[in-house]
Amino acid sequence: MDEKARKELTVEETLEALDQLIDEMEKGDGSLEDAFRNYEEGMKLVKSCNEKIETIEKKILVLSGEETGEEAGAEDEKDELHF
Repeated sequence: MDEKARKELTVEETLEALDQLIDEMEKGDGSLEDAFRNYEEGMKLVKSCNEKIETIEKKILVLSGEETGEEAGAEDEKDELHF
């Protein structure tokens, strides 16, 4: 699967693709090269899924009006200066 196709998958579809790769690898029917290709694709899917989840988390923070960790740290520093 190319990078563009991975980016177009939803989180659920990405997890399903990972599950299918794991099933193939657990069967052990393929060659070592096949297993390596499946592993490599799986790692790319994991990275893509993590990026999607991070994007969703950031959107949730923005929508809920919460601060990010960096902003909260900057506010703490401002508060400390006032004491």
